[in-house]
Amino acid sequence: MRDLRVAFGDVEAVHGLSFDIHRGETLALVGESGSGKSATALSILRLIEREGGRIAGAASGWAGTV
Repeated sequence: MRDLRVAFGDVEAVHGLSFDIHRGETLALVGESGSGKSATALSILRLIEREGGRIAGAASGWAGTV
């Protein structure tokens, strides 16, 4: 994932998040309340629109299955 940006209206909840996950690896999202953990996870699963958000930008090289 490169440069993930998630917005709720005019508020950008996630700004420029980038990470790599390789086969067999696990990624943990850890942070304070309101830091964008849920928005990030919902965006990866393409469920953010159900929560009133939108993916404002991202580049994904997803090659696997969920």
